[in-house]
Amino acid sequence: MTEKRAISLPDEDAAWLDEKVRAGEVPSFSAGLAELVTAARRREAWLTREAEAFGEPLPDNPEREDYWAARLRRSSAELLDENGHNAA
Repeated sequence: MTEKRAISLPDEDAAWLDEKVRAGEVPSFSAGLAELVTAARRREAWLTREAEAFGEPLPDNPEREDYWAARLRRSSAELLDENGHNAA
């Protein structure tokens, strides 16, 4: 089922999506918007899973890159154990 909505987008965003349609990358403007919503929902779900696995949300702060690089090198079992999850 679909729902029709009237939306407003900044000119540059609408032009970007129009170009995607012209280039054949998406079949229509609304299909392009639907793909963007789907991608945003997947990203949100992924961030939630990462926060659960690591015991804290992933930061948007690039200054913490070294911290996360080191943390991501650890095994899943170590992280789950550290965060009180039973890895077995």
